[in-house]
Amino acid sequence: MARPSDPALKERLLDQVVAYLASNGLGLFSLRPLACALETSTNRLVHHFGTKEELIDAALARALEIQESIQDKWLAADPGISQTNLMRLWWGWMCESPTNLAIVRLGLEAAALDATTTGASSATREQQIGLWRTKIENRLRAEGLDTTSARMEASILKGTFTGLSIDLLASGDRDRLSAALEESLLRLEAFIRAHTVRSSSSAAANVSAR
Repeated sequence: MARPSDPALKERLLDQVVAYLASNGLGLFSLRPLACALETSTNRLVHHFGTKEELIDAALARALEIQESIQDKWLAADPGISQTNLMRLWWGWMCESPTNLAIVRLGLEAAALDATTTGASSATREQQIGLWRTKIENRLRAEGLDTTSARMEASILKGTFTGLSIDLLASGDRDRLSAALEESLLRLEAFIRAHTVRSSSSAAANVSAR
């Protein structure tokens, strides 16, 4: 008879796995060193999570949950916060500690490395980028951009943030990269203002023409 899984223990183990992968990366990951670091056994890991690939997928999903919970707290504190100010918060959080930067690096590594290297499924790899891009797009639409503009600007913003994050990991040059991010966000804010003015003018003209 299979031993029942302990949900509380499984959750604690999963958070430890996320921390381990964030610190050690995915490239050379294997179960035995992980089990040793967590002072557990490979059998226990397999019992709770299944295969190595399933464990990686679960850990990456948990890493996203951790980050989503952080953003949820910001949104709860300031429901009307703009997407650009959210990005400023994310950049500050990421630069705040090596631990925060490491969890961001984990997602980037999962998205960039081939599945044969990491073992992560294609859906999991795509989600590391796609989830955030979709959230940005939805928020930009809520701020007044049309669907086409929101989709394009979300792709540009997410791509810019990802590129700056990789540069930060490689160079550690926070001042230069913070200035670059701020310039990008100021340009997006100007675009949103201009788009809103055009939309308002167009709506007023339509009303007058009736």
